[in-house]
Amino acid sequence: MLALSKYISDFLNKVCGEIKYKGVHGNISTELQGHIYEIMENYIESGMDKDRAIQKAVEQMGDPIGIGKELNKTHRPKTEWSIILLIGAMVLIGGITLFSVASDTASSINFDQFFKFYLVYTLIGIGAFISCYFFDYTKLEKYSIYIFISIIAFLFASAIFGRELSGTQFIGIVKIRFAYSTIALPFFLTSFSGLANKWSTGSIKDMLKLLTLAALAVICTLYISFTTAILLSAGFLIIITKAILNKGFKGNRKRFLFSIYGGGITLISMLLWVNNAVGSNYKATRLFIFLNPHLDPYEIGFISTLLKYFMLPNAKLFGKSDNLYFNHQGVDRIVLPEANTDLVFAYIVSAFGWIVGIITIIVIVLAVTRMFLAVRKINHQYGRYLASAIVSVFSLQALASILINTGRLPISGFSLPFISYGGINFVINMALMGLLLSVYRRKDLVTIEKGYCQRSGS
Repeated sequence: MLALSKYISDFLNKVCGEIKYKGVHGNISTELQGHIYEIMENYIESGMDKDRAIQKAVEQMGDPIGIGKELNKTHRPKTEWSIILLIGAMVLIGGITLFSVASDTASSINFDQFFKFYLVYTLIGIGAFISCYFFDYTKLEKYSIYIFISIIAFLFASAIFGRELSGTQFIGIVKIRFAYSTIALPFFLTSFSGLANKWSTGSIKDMLKLLTLAALAVICTLYISFTTAILLSAGFLIIITKAILNKGFKGNRKRFLFSIYGGGITLISMLLWVNNAVGSNYKATRLFIFLNPHLDPYEIGFISTLLKYFMLPNAKLFGKSDNLYFNHQGVDRIVLPEANTDLVFAYIVSAFGWIVGIITIIVIVLAVTRMFLAVRKINHQYGRYLASAIVSVFSLQALASILINTGRLPISGFSLPFISYGGINFVINMALMGLLLSVYRRKDLVTIEKGYCQRSGS
């Protein structure tokens, strides 16, 4: 009997030897053993002795090498190359644009310093992408609550003890600065996805836990960065919405959604009211002037007036606009004050023409479309929540940036992903894309059991 047991073991080892992804070896071995014992029982019922039944069952399974090769095709990580290529296209567009700005004699940017920092952040971003891409994100799920609470504590500490530059807390390593709130974004999304997977039961108590933690995180982030707080809110909202719409949710979906969205709108309104009541009314005035830029065209309404009535309407189909520069004391200067950051899309249209601007938008739309299609193929609940949040954060950044650059929204710190010179924003977006593709590459390495998804290997 021992020799025959080894016969089964040899069969399984040969099968698994052809499967490159070791994480699924255990589950495949268990599944194949189940098939072997099922066939064996049939032979025994027909009168065959046990030893002979095991041998016949293994023989009936077929060629282990062939089985292993077929299973390897199914159980191997999948790469969504179209997303990687589109990200590469955006990075290329951004690189060409940023070097165009930095090398322009009408720019105030120090080219040598710019090149050094651009290279450093690009290399860090690529490293972050690769690390997140190959990292098994599912290992974080069981630590979700600890990660979430730790990041909130980290933000509290940074708000009290952190250094501040232009209203933003940051940590500095040599001359490279990292905004605390921006670093927190991927950790919040990853851990909150795990909490939603655990607490999206339909219980009011569990939902209150989620909403309380989400509100606490957003308030902590809002104190440090308004833009990051908006992105985080969007990510949380998508995760909670996905969790409520999930088949396993036992509560009243309509009531929960109405309460959450209604409560969210009320909370935002209260925060805006408190912000204006206890502080200056500068932001309210700024919004009013944005809606009526002609009332203050040379101060608060300058950028909106510049974009709406001066830069974009006079841009050419192809080539440099005649309005790209202005002369100040005999020296030409680029009209756009933040041509390499917040207003990079307006610069692309003004410097290269509407055709290049439209191509840029097409690349972004294609990337978002491919991301949404990739998310639809993910069955693992935790992974689907995380991937959906990442896509929503990317989409909101891109949409808000383009609306700002076309004068449809006031300047508010949103950068165009992978195209604007954002330093740490570039690194974080690369990390988020690495996480998204990490989720996608493991989409076929999960098994669905009892109505929920479970990872099939470590």
